[in-house]
Amino acid sequence: MIGKVSKFAGKHLLDLLKLPGGQFMSKGDLAMRLTPDIMFGGLEAVMTPGDYFDKVSAGLGSALGGSVGGLALGKLGGRNQALSTVLDMAGSIGGDMGGRMGAEQLQRGKDLVMGGKGQTAYERLSAQDREALEKMIREDQTGQVLAELGLLPGSTQGFLYGNQGIS
Repeated sequence: MIGKVSKFAGKHLLDLLKLPGGQFMSKGDLAMRLTPDIMFGGLEAVMTPGDYFDKVSAGLGSALGGSVGGLALGKLGGRNQALSTVLDMAGSIGGDMGGRMGAEQLQRGKDLVMGGKGQTAYERLSAQDREALEKMIREDQTGQVLAELGLLPGSTQGFLYGNQGIS
């Protein structure tokens, strides 16, 4: 069963690299279509916080999703090169979003396996920043004054000081 699926998938993935006439794309065509996706995948990897797994999964998800999405949607343009290029760009954006979603699920699974809460790198960073802000507000008298004046958001005020608006 797995052999049949891989044979089917491999054939169709190779079809993405073919032009409407049946010949394979030239190196220039492939470079034009894949270079932006690979570059944005690299940027995604560099900018993602966390460990190497988080960075690599984010970068590969973005690059592979964008590449496959762009090539697949670009096929709808047929022999019209301009339409194929525009569709390739749209497919790259959509594929990039899908690839990122897949990478986030991998990051959540890795976090659970490592004993975490099942968060992505960005969610862990956000939680750390929130804790630092709460600590700063607790330790600073300005936070107490702002809470007493009602100038902090209700959720923050209630969470930090146990003051639910009831005196």
